[in-house]
Amino acid sequence: MNDKSPYIRHMRKEDIQEVYEIERKSFPYPFGEALITNIYFAAPELCFIIEYKREMVGFLLGGYTGVEKQTHILSIAVIENYRSLGFGKRVLLHFLERSSLLGFNSTKLEVNVDNEGAIKLYEETGFEIVSRIRKYYQDNSDAFLMVRNV
Repeated sequence: MNDKSPYIRHMRKEDIQEVYEIERKSFPYPFGEALITNIYFAAPELCFIIEYKREMVGFLLGGYTGVEKQTHILSIAVIENYRSLGFGKRVLLHFLERSSLLGFNSTKLEVNVDNEGAIKLYEETGFEIVSRIRKYYQDNSDAFLMVRNV
């Protein structure tokens, strides 16, 4: 591994606290540590860490849906100092590739309707807005449901 190149790996149990800290600093209503733990143990093969210079700079928490052959991106975040450098896109593309290799042909996610940067990233990687979910977040703001099919 080259210390100057981003490196993506599967999340490990010992990463939960650091993932929680990044989550907490990234979102107004973050997932709690217990929920992150539950997500990890439900689908460790769909949870990834992105490292840069041997430091965790972001993560993606994925899971399964009740729909056959569909995965769910539950949370994706990058440390503020490393945003807009392509780390989020790299971990997202890695997740999509791994999902496909595992036999999944669809991925869904929810994103705040005001999060223009994330919506643009998702559209660039093949996601489409399929519906608006009213009052999805704790502050009653709306989310878009986005889906990407292989």
